[in-house]
Amino acid sequence: MSAFDLIRSALWTGCVCAAIATTAPADELVLVAGGGKGPDGGPAVGAALGQPFGCAIDDAGNLFIADASEHRVRKVDPQGVITTVGGTGEKGFGGDGGPATKGQFNTMHDLVLDGEGNVYIADSSNLRVRKIDAKTGVLSTVAGNGEKGVRGDGGLGSAAALDGVASLFFNTKYTKLYIGGFSGVVRVLDMQTGVIDTVKGLPGGRSIAVDSKENIYVAGGSTLRVRRPDGTIEVLVDRTKANPGEVTIGNNTKHLGLDADEDVLLADDFGHAIKKYVVSEKKLVLVAGTGKQGFAGIGGPSLAAQLSKPHGVYFHRPSKTIYIGDSQNKRVLKIVTVAAEN
Repeated sequence: MSAFDLIRSALWTGCVCAAIATTAPADELVLVAGGGKGPDGGPAVGAALGQPFGCAIDDAGNLFIADASEHRVRKVDPQGVITTVGGTGEKGFGGDGGPATKGQFNTMHDLVLDGEGNVYIADSSNLRVRKIDAKTGVLSTVAGNGEKGVRGDGGLGSAAALDGVASLFFNTKYTKLYIGGFSGVVRVLDMQTGVIDTVKGLPGGRSIAVDSKENIYVAGGSTLRVRRPDGTIEVLVDRTKANPGEVTIGNNTKHLGLDADEDVLLADDFGHAIKKYVVSEKKLVLVAGTGKQGFAGIGGPSLAAQLSKPHGVYFHRPSKTIYIGDSQNKRVLKIVTVAAEN
């Protein structure tokens, strides 16, 4: 039995201390950014954040955060210093062609990085996908013309109408950018040609993720489903069919991620928890959060901590670390593995 399973079993039986008091590794929840009133240019821990949603880390170890309510992209460098790299903080649309720090966003919900470290932002209320160039810092629009709809397939993404932008995910080769959220469909942008299309036959949802085999996972409403490369679609989890006491999907899961085994991580904001769909076992398990909304638990086991409407979950493969946008608590957390004391 793994350390994760030991802790989960202990929580189920009410014996948390017994599980932790072993020589096996254990999970610990650590504050990374936010939770205070500190300014830009200072420590990320204790800095002021609004509502951190999606996040991602580049090859240099910089953590980028989509701050939805502050309309900014924040960066935490490897030394733990936080700065703003996109957005003035004023809600609106503008700044394409100039420095991203002078641009305007409107309630961004997610961000992802490509292989060169360029930042792609789900600029949700502007119905656009924006890009911050890693080398120049220049802001541009790569998808969406600001009109609401599903139009423009076969043409340039920047000229297309999008009916929802809340979740972004690259395939492993960074040749395709998938766009979903608040939408009845999933769109896909060809990164070589700039042409946009609709993924055929796949219902949209609030959150999306794509694994190395091009399986597309979509969470929306009370379901988690997958579209396989051959076009077949399977419902993996349906809350309306869950057994009593079974871990199940929340209502309108806010974000998806993939861990090292390509199991699907889910940010369940209404359940105040991070969950995982274990593909090989075809079931959901808890990863972080007690299910009770709150602030307590930093420095302790992830399963004994309290979260508040988490909207983001991200897995950093090099460090095998899960990051959480603990949105209503105005902070970013991570789950680290530590050796428990005897």
